[in-house]
Amino acid sequence: MLQPAPPSPLIALLGAPHTGVEALAQALRQQIAPGSVRISLHHPHLTSPLPARSSEPDAVALTLLMGLDSPCPAGERTAQEATDAHLRTALAAASIPYRVVYGAGEQRIRNALIAIQKIAPQAYPTSTMAARGIENASKAARLRAWNCEKCSDPTCEHRLFTALVEQRDTPPPSGIAPDRA
Repeated sequence: MLQPAPPSPLIALLGAPHTGVEALAQALRQQIAPGSVRISLHHPHLTSPLPARSSEPDAVALTLLMGLDSPCPAGERTAQEATDAHLRTALAAASIPYRVVYGAGEQRIRNALIAIQKIAPQAYPTSTMAARGIENASKAARLRAWNCEKCSDPTCEHRLFTALVEQRDTPPPSGIAPDRA
């Protein structure tokens, strides 16, 4: 008797308003092989009191959180930052690992595809040119100097911003006048 095929990996896309989460979901659905992954705009285990188990059919294989590098109306920036902080806190409280996706347009899509490739290499079209494009982008990113908009590690991001805030709050050495803007 044939065993049913395991469900395709579930990818949760999360983001504050004006971060392009819906646009990214639509672009990924167009570029990823049908049936190879499932994309959700919410995380089924953020509200559940029980931790996710990898054997559950709705277990999330990858959580992608949109970075705050997309344009946002000035009047909505505070609400956007609060929503982003709430999402990060909820993910941390539920012990859900996640990756932060940065970039504009095609760069954001490419960065998300690189993360997806690690959990679902079958998600790419069979066209070797399309697959090679993603693979080459990943290799090129490793060969050139790394910069933060290509990093999706939330711990690294936290260390970077914490260090920048500490630098800003540290008084300059004696004899050096502080910058005045």
